[in-house]
Amino acid sequence: MEIFSHILWPLLLFRNKLWLEEALFFAILPDISFLFIMLFVLIGTPMDVGWAGAMYRMPEIYKQFYFFMHSFVAVGIAAVIVWKLKPRMLPALSAWFLHICMDIPVHDGEFATRFLYPLFPNVYIESSLTWTDYRVLGITYLMLLNFTIYSLWRERKKHRMDQDWKTDWVDKIHIQFGKLLERVPEPAPTPRLNAAGSLINKKLNSMPNAARGHIQRALDKLPRKDKNSPGQGED
Repeated sequence: MEIFSHILWPLLLFRNKLWLEEALFFAILPDISFLFIMLFVLIGTPMDVGWAGAMYRMPEIYKQFYFFMHSFVAVGIAAVIVWKLKPRMLPALSAWFLHICMDIPVHDGEFATRFLYPLFPNVYIESSLTWTDYRVLGITYLMLLNFTIYSLWRERKKHRMDQDWKTDWVDKIHIQFGKLLERVPEPAPTPRLNAAGSLINKKLNSMPNAARGHIQRALDKLPRKDKNSPGQGED
């Protein structure tokens, strides 16, 4: 698929801004390998050779890098690294996964998506569809247009309904990822007061400041294991 579709889909799916910048990076990362191939064709070969001739002269490492960057094996390796270094970025890797899924049915021939490379380098889907076909591009951008209209409609409706708004499936995925990766630490338990502690605390509050100060200084002189602050009785 062309680069604009790879960028636009993450923009829509990550509409609530969670991991958006990281998702856009992972969405275009696989096509960096294709950029190297284009530079070789434009700079490293004579102008009269053409695209087909450049393919025969291209070093094999270029194509291997392209195949690897469009492989679920690479996504798995990246997921382990991100999980070790910055686990909160893991949801953004779904943009890389989506990129590969979009390319599988519309790439064929020399650049067919070998999605299990290098474990199974010859496994790919030979499809009659290509991303350069105007029909494929038309359907792709029609889906993007419909999804954009839906996103804008739901955002407008969300502001109107406020508390009565119900989340859709995209929001639910974001919420679940957020709960998994951004857990809020539970607050420390507050000590409970028994009846005697509450009574003592009430009596102390009703005393003059001078008398309360004498009692507090006397408590401070007690050994720590025997000292219980007023109002914090044992259960």
